[in-house]
Amino acid sequence: MILPFIIITQLLAFTTSVIMWWLIQPKSRSRKLILVTIIVLINNVALIYGLTEFWRARFHIYLVVSILQGFMVYAALITAVIAGIYRYGFRQPSRPKLIRALAAIIYIGIVGWAVFNAYSPVVHHLTVKTDKPLTKPLTVALVSDTHLDRWFGNRQLKKLVNLIEAQNVDTVVFAGDMMNDRTYYYDKTNMHEQLSKLRAPLGIYAVLGNHDYSGNQAAIAKAVTRAGIRVIDNKSVLLDDSVWLVGRSDATDPRQRQSAADLLAPIDTDKPVIFLEHSLWDMYEISALPIDLYLTGHTHGGQIFPLTILLKWFQPLLYAAKQVDDTQFLVTSGYGFGAVPFRLGTRSEIWVVTLQSTKQ
Repeated sequence: MILPFIIITQLLAFTTSVIMWWLIQPKSRSRKLILVTIIVLINNVALIYGLTEFWRARFHIYLVVSILQGFMVYAALITAVIAGIYRYGFRQPSRPKLIRALAAIIYIGIVGWAVFNAYSPVVHHLTVKTDKPLTKPLTVALVSDTHLDRWFGNRQLKKLVNLIEAQNVDTVVFAGDMMNDRTYYYDKTNMHEQLSKLRAPLGIYAVLGNHDYSGNQAAIAKAVTRAGIRVIDNKSVLLDDSVWLVGRSDATDPRQRQSAADLLAPIDTDKPVIFLEHSLWDMYEISALPIDLYLTGHTHGGQIFPLTILLKWFQPLLYAAKQVDDTQFLVTSGYGFGAVPFRLGTRSEIWVVTLQSTKQ
């Protein structure tokens, strides 16, 4: 498991050395040696530091360093294409200093755009129709993958409260990964104060995700509940006496996770059914059941290119809405992000879904 990261680190060190060598153009042998030594040291110090807390907070620092270097590769490739078009397409003389300046600008632009996408949420809207009776439309705000932690906290929660308030929704649902494995930064920075400001006439509900089921699920559920959010893992709620909201715990739940069919058995499915869970595993199991609207997150839409494309090979639905039989599926890329504060090819978001009956 660790070996791939060691190999990737050394490849990045080599690639970064080549790019920085070209960008800085060190003249003397000693300066070249210093440059390569610094890059190799930074890479391997970050790797060793990350491996001391594998796949936790320290490892996230290593991932940030690696992704910043990956963005450097992107910038180099884009610069090479532009330089090639300029030199051979337009038959212009080579201008190395200008090309190097352009490479630096492109790199800064990529990093800036990735940070902007991570911290500047948008609101998407979707209307879903059901042939079941519903006296009036129901509006639901879907939020997922907030991953509350060191890099995502009070400022983004305040922005979330304002966005939800502006949409005038009936209810808000969180599709898991409320926190990034623990409540440490949530408690340290008093995120409770901001999270507890969320309001919705029919209540606020949540299911837990894989990062919530990290051994600290009891503490996370308690913190969420204290903020006025009801955790409905493997439970159902009748909203406004007209729509069932059914929640299921994540697949990483070690004990209580139930089948979708078992969760639907006690309720009246002649009423519209909204099914909420953190990750989509079996689209056809869900579509065979009397579920009108299925809401989930987990994937982050791939979060960073090229995962935005590659993960489509492994996920039944990586992102956005898809109708299968009588069930409308919606996978959000999430409001927050995972281990690193970057999004490239995706953007922070919430969805506002309006459920209405065709018989109105």
